[in-house]
Amino acid sequence: MAKDYYELLGVSRDATQDELRTAYRKLAVKYHPDKNPGNKEAEDKFKEISHVYEILSDPAKREQYDHYGESAFQGGAGAGGFHDPFDIFREVFSSGGFGDIFGGIFGEDGPSRGPARGRDLAYELTLDFFEAAKGTEKTIKVRRFETCDNCHGSGAKPGTKAVKCGQCGGSGHIRQSGGFFSISRTCKVCSGQGKEIEHPCIVCDGTGRKEAAKKIDVKIPAGVDTGTRIRLSGEGEAGYQGGPTGDLYVDIHVSDHSVFSRRGYDVYSEVLGSYHQLVFGAEIDVQGVYGPVKLNIPAGTESGHVFRVKNCGIKKLDGRSSGDHFIKIETEIPKHLTGEQKKLLEGYAATFKSDGEKKVKDARKFVDKLKEAFK
Repeated sequence: MAKDYYELLGVSRDATQDELRTAYRKLAVKYHPDKNPGNKEAEDKFKEISHVYEILSDPAKREQYDHYGESAFQGGAGAGGFHDPFDIFREVFSSGGFGDIFGGIFGEDGPSRGPARGRDLAYELTLDFFEAAKGTEKTIKVRRFETCDNCHGSGAKPGTKAVKCGQCGGSGHIRQSGGFFSISRTCKVCSGQGKEIEHPCIVCDGTGRKEAAKKIDVKIPAGVDTGTRIRLSGEGEAGYQGGPTGDLYVDIHVSDHSVFSRRGYDVYSEVLGSYHQLVFGAEIDVQGVYGPVKLNIPAGTESGHVFRVKNCGIKKLDGRSSGDHFIKIETEIPKHLTGEQKKLLEGYAATFKSDGEKKVKDARKFVDKLKEAFK
C-alpha cells in the first residue's frame, strides 16, 4: 500500500516549507544512522523520510505528488528521478535555473555555499591639502562582519558541532536523473554546505559572523590626490565557513586650499611684487608646500609673468621626485603716496620728454592713471 508522504513527516497537506523543514529535521536527527549504529530499521526509516522530504520540499515535485501520488516518482529513473524525462526541463524552468541543467548535463556539481571570501568594503576619507601633500596617519571607524568570537566562525553553539546533512549525505548537492539527462542541484536543506547546525550559536545565530565597529589606522603616503585608492588587505568582512577575509579600500578626497591649487603633482600659486621689485629685480621668499621657496625676479619683469620652480611641487607617490611649483607674480600698486613720492614719480615720467612727443603723452597718461589710482 502506498504511504502518505505527509503522514510520514507528521504534517498536514497544506504545511508550509518551514513546517516541512522543521518536521524533517526532527525525524532526521532521530533516525540518523550515526545515532543508531547497527539499527537497520532506523537506517531504512532515515532513507524513507529523506526521500519524502526531497519530494515535498520541491514545489514542482510536490505538485506532481499531490496530483499523481507516489507513482509519479516510480519507474526507470528511480528515487529522486523523473517519471517523465521532460519533467527535468519543467523542473529547471519552474525554478528559474539554467545553470543546474547545463551543469548536470556536463557532469558538473553546480554552485555550492561552502567556504567563501568575505565582502570587500569601501571608505571615503577627506584630507586637507597639506595632509595629502605631506602624508599623515588617520584612524577610521568602519562597521563590518567579523568572525564570531563565541563560536570561532563555526556557527555552532560552543561544545557542539555541525552534523552531516541528512538530505544530501554531506555532499551539498542532490543529483536527479531523467532518461539520459541528469542535473545536480544545491541541497536546499544545508544550502550546499553539506552539514547542518542543530544547536546554533546564540551570539551569531548560526551564521559564524557578527557585525561590529572597528577602528583601523590608515597610513597616508605623501602625494595622494582626489581619486587615489588605498587598499588595506584583509581589513574587509570576514569570510564564510572559514573563507578568507575581504579587503578594505580607502578612497581619498582632497579639500581645496585658499593659496595653492594643484594639477597632478604640480602646484600653482600667486604672489604680489612691488613695482620697484619688478623694475629693478629682486630675490624674494615665497610660501611653498614644504617650506619657503626662493624666487629670483629679473629686472624688467612684467606683471602676470609665471615662474616655474622645478621640483618644488608635490612629492610623487614613488618618493623619487616631485612636481613643479608655478608662481604667478602680480604688481602691487600702492594706493597712498607721500608728496615726495609723487614728485619723484612725476620726475621719472618727465624723463620720457626727451624721447619725443609720443612718449611725453604716454608718460602723462601713465601719471594720470597713477594719480587716479592713488587718490
